[in-house]
Amino acid sequence: MPTSEFKSNLKKVGQITSVIILTSLMLIWLNQGSLDNFWQQKYHRNSPWASIKGEPLWDLGHNIQQGAIAASKTFMAYAKGKYQDDPSHSMNINATRTVFLPDFQIGLRFLEGYVHPIKNLSFTFPELLQKNIKLVQSPLLRNGTVQSAAVEIVPKIHVSLGIKDKVLFAGDSMMQGVAPHLKRRLTKEYGISSINLSKQSTGLSYPSFFDWPKTISNALRENADIKLVVIFLGPNDPWDIPTKRGGAYLKFASEDWENLYRQRIETILNDARQRQVDVIWVGPPNMRQKKLSSNMVYLNKLYRTEVEKMGEIYVAVNDMFKYQSDNYSDYVGDGSSRFKLRSGDGIHFSLSGQQTISNYLFSLITFIQEPVKEDATI
Repeated sequence: MPTSEFKSNLKKVGQITSVIILTSLMLIWLNQGSLDNFWQQKYHRNSPWASIKGEPLWDLGHNIQQGAIAASKTFMAYAKGKYQDDPSHSMNINATRTVFLPDFQIGLRFLEGYVHPIKNLSFTFPELLQKNIKLVQSPLLRNGTVQSAAVEIVPKIHVSLGIKDKVLFAGDSMMQGVAPHLKRRLTKEYGISSINLSKQSTGLSYPSFFDWPKTISNALRENADIKLVVIFLGPNDPWDIPTKRGGAYLKFASEDWENLYRQRIETILNDARQRQVDVIWVGPPNMRQKKLSSNMVYLNKLYRTEVEKMGEIYVAVNDMFKYQSDNYSDYVGDGSSRFKLRSGDGIHFSLSGQQTISNYLFSLITFIQEPVKEDATI
């Protein structure tokens, strides 16, 4: 091969390689947010480029991508005739406000000793007048401070649904296995439809990857006929939690970690309660892997206390499978049956296990038969 031809080919290879490298860097620059979320979910640590976050030129890529997404949403809102003059205020389809005005948020801090974070609320002002969320006058203590209002919570033992009501399923791959069975039975026996949003590899630890509180809130806002939310998650959550973009992580089960995790549970429960939606929260069972199993015991304590504090229904798969203490079994814990309940990975469930959970959840639902209207005859 002549030297000139070799140099020409080498130059072309160099040009192609440069284009590929520059294109790859451009894609990383523009999609750094999505890549950060993937890296955190996959490896549970900051991405290699986390150290340069905060640099104006680097952050520009993320800002450009987010701006393009926001612009596309605004364009679609205009096209559908649903544009909001003030996009800082979240609005329902029927044009009712779903969050407090900023001035009202400040005033609420001093009203009745309110302690919940404002950002977790989506009450509308007229809904404050409803009996189920009415703010009760609190007595002053001797030192002049306001005592938080004591609201009587009546624990629920079952859920009543009518044919016009819907059920929302939320959770990880465990729910992906259970939801279809319960969905099918609700439709077949009661004519009740369901929305299944379950998604594998999700939980409450990494909202940047998948935000369950926001997803559930949006579903409830867009579907006023949802009257029950069934939640089932946990195995994807026992990891350190990132506090902010590129910031330090909260160590799993530390006090700060637990406070943040409880807050996310509470956000879901508060949103459901505000919209008069019942909640059934399913606690994951013991796992074959000892460390993961002990982590599920810890998370179940958080689920149970937060759910029962709100009067909603908490159910433990350990009870359904008759597991004793921290024991694990592929079968019924007391040996009363040889039907296999668990899958080979020691986390998920066999068909029989899925049906066992589904049947138990179904037993908690009471169907309200609408009265038959009699024909008016003379």
